Amino acid sequence: MREGVLAALVVVGLAGCGSARPVPGWSAVPGQVAEVPTGAVRAAGAPVRLVIPSIGVRSPLERLGMGAGGELRSPVEPGRAGWFADGVRPGEPGPAVIVGHVDSRNGPAVFARLGSLRAGAKVVVVGDKGVASTFEVDAVRSYAKARFPTEEVYGATPDPQLRLITCGGGFDRAARHYVENVVVYAGRAD
Repeated sequence: MREGVLAALVVVGLAGCGSARPVPGWSAVPGQVAEVPTGAVRAAGAPVRLVIPSIGVRSPLERLGMGAGGELRSPVEPGRAGWFADGVRPGEPGPAVIVGHVDSRNGPAVFARLGSLRAGAKVVVVGDKGVASTFEVDAVRSYAKARFPTEEVYGATPDPQLRLITCGGGFDRAARHYVENVVVYAGRAD
């Protein structure tokens, strides 16, 4: 059964940003599933707020799920980021996924400056129990959507990781999508 779910998730895209093909909480290698170890700490609760001081982000977090077409839904509000609620919680082993829009018809959105983050920048995720998890940016990369490295971005990790994702590159007016995805990789700092 898990192999069937994995196969469905491998073709998933990020709605609103195109073909990012996320596989949150799962390994992209057929037959392998990244599972949170028994007894994993959930003291922080579900994530409800994202703070990235160096780029001025202070956003509530929407709970995001999968769309009918198998894509990760985008946040409803351009000024608000969203967390993939069926995936890894920030602070648990594995790659937790937070996405946001880069812009809207009215101007810049919550992740407008995401691509300007640098290694060492702090990212704080606050849970619904008031506990904060701090992450430190390791790398910021841009990928053509046609060559998105699913396993590198969403593959299982033994330690808590965070992936922040938005659109980037040029805007293809005919397709009405950006041609790249910006991915921020961050590891647990606290």
